Amino acid sequence: MGARWVQPLLLAVLVSLLAAIGVVLLTGAGSGTAGSDAAGSSPFDGPTLPPHLPAAGFSLVDQNGHRVNLSWYRGRVVVLTFIHSLCHDTCPFMVEQIKGALNDLPDDGAGVPTIGVSVAPAEDTPANRRWFLAKHEMGTRLAFVSGPVAELQRVWHAYAIQPVTPKIDHSTFVMLIDKRGYERVGFPADQLTPEGLAHDIRVLQREKA
Repeated sequence: MGARWVQPLLLAVLVSLLAAIGVVLLTGAGSGTAGSDAAGSSPFDGPTLPPHLPAAGFSLVDQNGHRVNLSWYRGRVVVLTFIHSLCHDTCPFMVEQIKGALNDLPDDGAGVPTIGVSVAPAEDTPANRRWFLAKHEMGTRLAFVSGPVAELQRVWHAYAIQPVTPKIDHSTFVMLIDKRGYERVGFPADQLTPEGLAHDIRVLQREKA
């Protein structure tokens, strides 16, 4: 007689226990998802860089012989990349993506300084730089700068860029520097899109200087 009562009682306890475990799992899953979204949320489309990372200053000369000093653009969002005038794949791709992003902005991005730093100064002569930019219709929209090798080496090192060598191709990134002079976003070439770049420029433009 006792055994007949024990079996239903154990069954009831087991059902209650399974229900309780289910509630805990559901609650935990919900909390975990919300936490992940909160922790991983970002207003940017591109990969963000470590906070409060100052953009290294430089003073170099563009394709037309004009000096370009990064500090002049404080208070504006700056697009910075590293390119080679004789490159036939990634550099043309990055410059075309930048052009597309500028085209998506008010006034075709006229208020957004865009700088490309040479990664092969021996080959990035003023004539080659002008030819490269003309080919991509960026002659008046991108300052393709170069200078003494020692100064370029300092800039490459500051931005963790691998220049062109006989055995290694250069790093391919497009970075955004905010109005206060901090590096904020770094797009690898394989993640770069005009829409994503334009979106992140707009986000930074809305921030206070």
